[in-house]
Amino acid sequence: TSQCLEPLPLPSASQNRSKLSRAWTWFHWTLAAQRALNRAIRYHRPDVVLLPAWSEYFAPFWTWRLQRWRKQGVRFGAVIHDPIRNAQFGMRWWHRFSLRKAYSFLDVVFTHESIALDTGGCPQPRLVEIPHGPYATPEGAESCETIRKTLGIPLDAKVLLSFGHIRDGKCLDVVIRALVNCPDMHLLVAGRELRGSQRSAAYYQGLAQELGVADRCHWRAEYIEADQIYRYFKASNLLLLLYSNDFHSMSGVLNVNVQFRLPVLASAGGGPFLRTVKEYRLGQSIDAVTPDAIAKALVMQDLPIPRWDDYVRDHSWETNARRIIQAFHDGR
Repeated sequence: TSQCLEPLPLPSASQNRSKLSRAWTWFHWTLAAQRALNRAIRYHRPDVVLLPAWSEYFAPFWTWRLQRWRKQGVRFGAVIHDPIRNAQFGMRWWHRFSLRKAYSFLDVVFTHESIALDTGGCPQPRLVEIPHGPYATPEGAESCETIRKTLGIPLDAKVLLSFGHIRDGKCLDVVIRALVNCPDMHLLVAGRELRGSQRSAAYYQGLAQELGVADRCHWRAEYIEADQIYRYFKASNLLLLLYSNDFHSMSGVLNVNVQFRLPVLASAGGGPFLRTVKEYRLGQSIDAVTPDAIAKALVMQDLPIPRWDDYVRDHSWETNARRIIQAFHDGR
């Protein structure tokens, strides 16, 4: 039998600006979330627990509870969104230890491609490949012309959209440099800044000013509410998905774009994202993210006919769910 459970309320993340305060709050929030999960398992006594946003951070402090439940017969699965990444929190020995602990209680892991995982020395759990499904967002009735007027964008401009977190790995500095040689292009950046070591929106705005393209760059450096997402896609002509070489995962923004079907300009270090763009002809991809390569790609007129319907069929949430359910049935 199956039972539908309501989402668990979790403590709010802190907005403290002190780096030490943010680190402490992050640690406290992580442990609080795990305690909430432990209480839910104790109350509902499920056969299976699926973690949709797995993370190894602070694993030695919280996995002992889940290991205890596993010994009592509860099976655990987790979705690994970034199976290959260079991020390392703390000293290497601690990072490796945390990885080992974070994988220690898992029976099956789900990724968007079949790949050997770095488990920190822990025996690798059974791996099942699942698609990343599309995101549906509310769509208002405003026209492209109305939205562009509100955003201060000329009606005849070709608009390049960078959507989501503003972070170094999205190559915004290279895009801004490419605008110098693309006088009819405008850049629309919508998403909140990431703190810490990441460059701020002010850095990119200063670069645009220095290069003389600031009047063609439009910024909404803030969290974009779900009912406002459509405005930025509707106002744009092309979606920039230019990830640096250390990106090997699937793009959530690509799946937001399923609803709007903008052609994309893509780059990454490999993995399922670039293969998907090429296989379904969703736009262009470039190997080296340079101003010249971007400018050359932007002036190309003959784009392939995209296979969006095929993409939706092959990457539906229904397919995702069926494979997850089947994986736990197979592992009995």
